[in-house]
Amino acid sequence: MGFVCSQCGIVINGSPKALLWHLRIAHHLINGHVFTKSIACGQNGCERSFSGRTAAFRKHLGTHNYDNDDVPVHVPVPAPPDADFADVPADNLDADHDEVEPDEPEGELWDELTTEEVENRAAMLVAGLLASSSTVHSTVTQVVEQASDLINDMSSFMMQRVKQFATTVGIPHDDQHLQALLTDIDGVSHPFRNVGSQYKQRKFFQNCKAFVAAEELPMGVAYYPVNNPSTGNVQQHMKTVTFQYIPIKPLMKMILEETDVLKISSTHMMSEDGLLRDFQDGSFCRESPLLSSSATIKLILYVDDFEVSNPLSPKAGIHKLGAVYFTIANLPPKYRSTLSNMLLLMLFNSGDASLYGYGAVFAQFIQDINELIADGLHIVTNFFNGNVKIAIGQIVGDNLGIHSLFGFAGGFTANYLCRVCKLHRDAIRTSVKEQQGLLRTLENYQADVAQDDLQQTGVKSPCALNDISHFHVINSRSPDIMHDILEGVCPLELKLVLQQLIHKELLTLNELNARVTSFNYGIPDKRNKPVPFTANALRSPDGAPGQNAAQMWCLIRHVAVMLGDLVPEGDEHWELLLALLDCLDIIFSPIISNGDTKYLSELISDHHQLFLELFPERHLKPKHHFMTHYPSAIRLNGPLIHLWVMRFEAFHNFSRRLSHIVCNFQNIAKTLAYRNQMLLCFNILSKKAFGSEPLEVGPGETVIIASLDNGAVIARNMHMALYDEIFVCKWCRFHGVEYRKYLMVVVGKEDGLPVFAKIIQIFAYESIATFMCELWHTVQFSRHYHAYVVEPLGAKDIVFVGVKDLLDFHPLHAVKGRNCSKFLISPRHIIG
Repeated sequence: MGFVCSQCGIVINGSPKALLWHLRIAHHLINGHVFTKSIACGQNGCERSFSGRTAAFRKHLGTHNYDNDDVPVHVPVPAPPDADFADVPADNLDADHDEVEPDEPEGELWDELTTEEVENRAAMLVAGLLASSSTVHSTVTQVVEQASDLINDMSSFMMQRVKQFATTVGIPHDDQHLQALLTDIDGVSHPFRNVGSQYKQRKFFQNCKAFVAAEELPMGVAYYPVNNPSTGNVQQHMKTVTFQYIPIKPLMKMILEETDVLKISSTHMMSEDGLLRDFQDGSFCRESPLLSSSATIKLILYVDDFEVSNPLSPKAGIHKLGAVYFTIANLPPKYRSTLSNMLLLMLFNSGDASLYGYGAVFAQFIQDINELIADGLHIVTNFFNGNVKIAIGQIVGDNLGIHSLFGFAGGFTANYLCRVCKLHRDAIRTSVKEQQGLLRTLENYQADVAQDDLQQTGVKSPCALNDISHFHVINSRSPDIMHDILEGVCPLELKLVLQQLIHKELLTLNELNARVTSFNYGIPDKRNKPVPFTANALRSPDGAPGQNAAQMWCLIRHVAVMLGDLVPEGDEHWELLLALLDCLDIIFSPIISNGDTKYLSELISDHHQLFLELFPERHLKPKHHFMTHYPSAIRLNGPLIHLWVMRFEAFHNFSRRLSHIVCNFQNIAKTLAYRNQMLLCFNILSKKAFGSEPLEVGPGETVIIASLDNGAVIARNMHMALYDEIFVCKWCRFHGVEYRKYLMVVVGKEDGLPVFAKIIQIFAYESIATFMCELWHTVQFSRHYHAYVVEPLGAKDIVFVGVKDLLDFHPLHAVKGRNCSKFLISPRHIIG
């Protein structure tokens, strides 16, 4: 029995462990117990992919076996029966040979487990534990100590048994081979010698090429009461207030040299067809000689505060931390949205930042980034050897955080509350379009700073970040669509419209909640199902949203299909909701044309005007006003969906969970900074960060194509023989997006409407996922339901499409329309 290596085709005799050893030694695909990249199973044509820990792969191999007697003659099989695996020279792979005779191996590959390899694997285990938000450092040390004792006892036992065996068979104790064996056993008996304590762990990882330690920098001084035990009096003790800073120079050098960032970035170029696909396509980047250069790494910084203690406790706010994260804008958006590709830059106490100012927090970073802009970094990799510069592209965050950092008015009650324009608060309440003549410019900003009058200018203080070369806060205009739309405009207007529909007796609260809880959201939105509404929530539309941002996005996209049959067409309040959805289709789109931005400007104006007409007792909120700047922001910085803070907010969760586990707030920022760096270290060592293996194949089975329905069609379209084997899987993931049978995908456009197809089979062949789909007919776009009306074709029309060839990568769900035979598909954004 044996197993086939999916990398080289060799059959490895023995257990699954032998194959894992082969993948480790011959192909360097395993580091510790973690795959360095995604690999396919390869047994009997199985294309299921595995990444991360090797345990799942080893368990899966137990469902396969390989009989060497059935091996085709072109498959190389190691000759020595006692060898676990052997390498076959390329010149032995001649198809004319009836039998392959590989060279004799120089030695068994089990001997490759050196003391250094054992110690590195032990360090990898410790890194994995420290990269978890569920373990405290003391627990990690305890695990290491107990594991060390266990391994040491086992090694001592084995050495004693070997000596007893040698005595029994008459091998002298000074025999050379015996002493070598005992030395090898002793060499692996202390795998944790380099990481046996917290001190050793820190020292070991600080010398690791994938670890960049945080620096504790001073922010100011403060006086704290300290009890004098000799006198019993309380005295004031001076203490330096510090924060955690990950030095950007060594951090970026490590990221660029130890990962595939430069290789991946080289494929992400500016659009040449005039469409806006990412930040680099916006006019701000295109018109900047520094940012538009291919030799410049552009950073997107995110600034926000988060609570690490119980938000309901009396100490809420005392331990609130400010965080600065960043991603690399040169990477395609599908890579930037992965949490393992987000990096920590700073952690500080929010109260300290308010007291001493952001200038003290960012001083060292400003100095470092200016040097990187001027001098760059010399990077040496297998792919690239040269100098790259590092610059700031945009700084994003919620409105309060960004206004505080940039020195603008922090609250929505200020006279001039917008950082983009100088429209007065009273005018904002009725303004439905962007006022070009009132936009903030570098000239009027400097005048406002000189005037030093918050009430008349909306500028509270100059921003220290303006000292960064080629950066100014006036040009950092990326809005926060998550908080503006999903936690601001959407919940307000949805509750107002629902309130009116209930008032018109078109539905009741119970009917509404019944629809919300029973609606078929489909697999793509199953994790973001909204919760029912309460009577108090509808009575107070200005109150808490009641849904988180992800739930609100799910609800607002489906609400028209959910309730449309209860509302007569042309209902004025329903029209307000539809007008908002028209705006969202463009705002949340990943690809936008300049024409779309002009259309969006009109849509927003019409929507705001309708809102004022339907609710004359109300006025536009500040977040309504921010929407008027979206069209120009898109032209400036590209699609807003690629700059929103949703994924950055999720990055808080690691520190939040860890702080609740640690329960030590003496210097919580230092603890969290160290553990975040350990998480990054582990992700880089295990190839999870900035990886280039986006496809993951789920479980399934290998079948003969002829045994499948439409086998001849499958063989022809897959360019395979009818009796070839192919792997049919239950699901696959591509860049984190999951595809399953019966989901709808967009495969093209026809007569201005998207062409939908339902997945009926998923094939994985040679690490490529292909969908066998059934084409559906798109009847029309129903404005009342804000959905595409589709129906299956009478005669099934089969189409094959690769996962990379979809017109839109988001799978959708078709919902059976009420009181009709057709299906409805709610779009996430404009398609095509």
